[in-house]
Amino acid sequence: MAVSPEARRPLSKLRTFSLGYFRPPFKAVYADYITYEQYHHEFMNEDCARAALLHGGILWRLALHSLGFDNLPSALTGISRDAVPFGQSLTINGETHFDDELLEEEVDFICGTYYVYTNNGCIEKLSWWPRPQAWAGSGLDVGFWSARCESWFQTRLENIRQGVSRRRNSSDNNGPVNNTHWKHGLKFNGATKKFKKNLDAACSDFLTTKASGKLSFLSFNVRL
Repeated sequence: MAVSPEARRPLSKLRTFSLGYFRPPFKAVYADYITYEQYHHEFMNEDCARAALLHGGILWRLALHSLGFDNLPSALTGISRDAVPFGQSLTINGETHFDDELLEEEVDFICGTYYVYTNNGCIEKLSWWPRPQAWAGSGLDVGFWSARCESWFQTRLENIRQGVSRRRNSSDNNGPVNNTHWKHGLKFNGATKKFKKNLDAACSDFLTTKASGKLSFLSFNVRL
């Protein structure tokens, strides 16, 4: 989507969303999750948050958890004013087209990520929900939001609401965890990754050989 110069946002207006940086020992409790959900809801009311709906997978579901299914059509209403300069761009025949895209920090934020310093000075990311790096190739990444995905999501949500400690000096297994933990916990059926790879190849072949001439209607200009 092309954007007229007068509609572009200045680089000086930065978008910043974060749950913060912490030193060990760090333990998130249920009150922290409630705070995260409140901030998450505020972010999802930003126009640029439609990019989460377009992303699919866990980001799509977390966006719906905040916005509700009635707001799903909003992803099709066109780009936000944040698409330039924060979005993605594609130049075709000398004309630059823009669309909303999430920054890495925003993806982390949507998944409820805390940045925790380790003893050797590095930063470890602990998140309430799996980030896309852990979701991709997992046993739930089948190319669409399946009934099993929804069952897992509801179970995880219930575990957070009922199982996360209310006190910082207690312990539980339902708080935010790192990427390695998420990957291990989302393995499920080992054949899923191969299935997803074959599905992606089939879709790519279809779009390249059979649907390439039917997609021209997607190229249009939006003047804000």
